[in-house]
Parts: sequence; structure tokens; C-alpha cells
Amino acid sequence: MITRVLGGNDHSTGTDAGLLILRLAVAAVFIAHGWGDVFEAGVSTNIANYQQAGIPLAAVSAPFAAYIQLFGGILVAFGILTRAISVGFIIVMLGALVFVHPGEALVMGQDGTGSGFAFIMCAASITLLLAGPGRFSLDHVLTTRAQHQASHA
Repeated sequence: MITRVLGGNDHSTGTDAGLLILRLAVAAVFIAHGWGDVFEAGVSTNIANYQQAGIPLAAVSAPFAAYIQLFGGILVAFGILTRAISVGFIIVMLGALVFVHPGEALVMGQDGTGSGFAFIMCAASITLLLAGPGRFSLDHVLTTRAQHQASHA
């Protein structure tokens, strides 16, 4: 039954549906975090927090993290520039793993520490970088349209 719903043995339909779900989930999480960093805490507060945590170049890295999460998340939700934005997500999550959660377990401890969230978001972003946004994306629609117009020019 699952095979029938996903288009018979056409694995690309299932893959594209999976990429859509992954893209939307990743985008939702990054948008939520970016929203908090930009509109709730504020970028200046994040710069101070980054400085206090010893994160290098806090005046650059904090705004980069906030804006790539918020605006990059919006773009990824629609499947626009997914691979390029994923590189930014990976940089942010690697920074979190190295500077915020070094040596922490993947499972969250009773004290709230743990690197599992940053680890899985980094892995999901790497997946989007490697696989791209899939057919259910504006990138695919625009690329297909441009190729169609070029072949008929």
C-alpha cells in the first residue's frame, strides 16, 4: 500500500516527498530559532552571548547565525537556494557543536546539556546539501522552466 501511495516503484517520487518533508522540518526549526534570535532576544543580545561563550568573531558570527536561520529557513521552506543555504546551516551547527556543546553527550542530560539537536540539524543540513531540494521545490520548477525555454529557443 505504501508503494502505491508513493507512486508504485518510482523511488524518485518517494525520495522527493521525503526531501520535501525534511526541508520543511529543517526550515521550521531554523525559522523558529532565527525568529527568536532576531525579534525576541535581538541580535545585539546574541552578540553579547556569543562573546560571553567565547565564540570567535561574535560581532559577525551572531548576526550570521540569526539571519541565516531566519531568512535561510524561509528560502529552504520554498526550496529556493537550498544547497547554498544548507552550507550556512552546516556552519552554524558545526559552530554550535564546537563552541557551545563540546564534549556533550548526544542525549540531553538532566541539566539540559546535550549536542543531539545540533548534531541532527547538522546531519539534516548535510543531507539537503548533498541531495538538493527535490522536485517539490521552486528551484526545480525554475530550473525546469529555464531548461524548457532554452531547448525551444
